[in-house]
Amino acid sequence: MNHPNQYCLVVAILASCLVLAGCRGKEATAPGSAPSAATATVGEQTASQPTYRFRIHAQLPEFVFTLVGDQLSESKDTLHVKKIEVRRGVSSEPIQVIEGLDTATPISSNLPALAVLDMNFDGYGDIRLVESQPAGPNIPYLNWLFEPGSGRFVESPALNAITSPEFDPENRKIRSNWRDGATRYGTDVYVVEKDGPVLVRKELKVYKAPGVYTSQVSELIDGVWKIVEQREVRDPEGR
Repeated sequence: MNHPNQYCLVVAILASCLVLAGCRGKEATAPGSAPSAATATVGEQTASQPTYRFRIHAQLPEFVFTLVGDQLSESKDTLHVKKIEVRRGVSSEPIQVIEGLDTATPISSNLPALAVLDMNFDGYGDIRLVESQPAGPNIPYLNWLFEPGSGRFVESPALNAITSPEFDPENRKIRSNWRDGATRYGTDVYVVEKDGPVLVRKELKVYKAPGVYTSQVSELIDGVWKIVEQREVRDPEGR
């Protein structure tokens, strides 16, 4: 007869194995992307080479992205990304290597280091990498758009210049919320055209005192910027 302690040990080991098997390869929808077109799975990782698996289009095989770099000495949760290796399907060799990077990318569950979302609204998932994690809300990203013809990801300087972009595929717009110091807050609105994003609206709030600010809205009308709204706002529950 088996000893009761031995039996309990076997049960515990089997339970642990089942938990690990259930967690491996769990698929989750990437932020800002359509579940049918772009999904992501975080693969096995090492500290300096986290790997992400994305399906950027229903008719394309899975893409595998490996961030290659070094952990910064001052933070174990920050990766100095030097390059991104791109693989397709089950290929072991990269089909593209994005080099020349110099980032301080946070590696945490709160902010995905690498994300896939359709940033030019062409039906294909694109990729963006967090360049750094500032103390404030102005998060800088590096962005690459997928080119169906070449099968490669091409950097977009126009998107790189937009702070903390939020994508609205239904209206083909991009919203950028930013802050300049303690008293200036803004929202920039872009429309996505064939040649890239075009800034069409600027909303600015400048605080004069706690709960008191000037609101100014400007719009691009016939190629000319015009102020369409300007007023003073008193908001006792505000900043």
